[in-house]
Amino acid sequence: MEVKEIINKAISMGACGESGKASDWRSLVWLFFSPQGREFCARHNYPSLEAFRQMKTDEVDRYGVHVESTVDIANEDVALIGKGESVLRFSGAERPYKVILMHGAKAKIHAGMYSVVKIDNISGEYEVFNDGTATIL
Repeated sequence: MEVKEIINKAISMGACGESGKASDWRSLVWLFFSPQGREFCARHNYPSLEAFRQMKTDEVDRYGVHVESTVDIANEDVALIGKGESVLRFSGAERPYKVILMHGAKAKIHAGMYSVVKIDNISGEYEVFNDGTATIL
């Protein structure tokens, strides 16, 4: 699956025309993690799991999108797509972190040391372990 194909379909579904400026996987993932991108994808449950599977071959995981994978990640924005049970760890208040769960992804989220974590649960499952100082949105 190509970036332009994904963008053109999103635009046909009502995504902002400015989305057409995405030209590579990095810029597409940046759009996905943006507030408008997360909202659009949640509203339309887009892209499909099959589309994500095709993207996996293009190594989108290096930009934080993990398709049907089990990962253990600390202090990074992350999108978990499809089957897999991952562990995510967040600490420190340097910046807010984003977590996107789609197509049945599961995560155990450990948050502490005043971290701020924004979770967009589009169609997944998660459990939060908060040391009492973190803010979960």
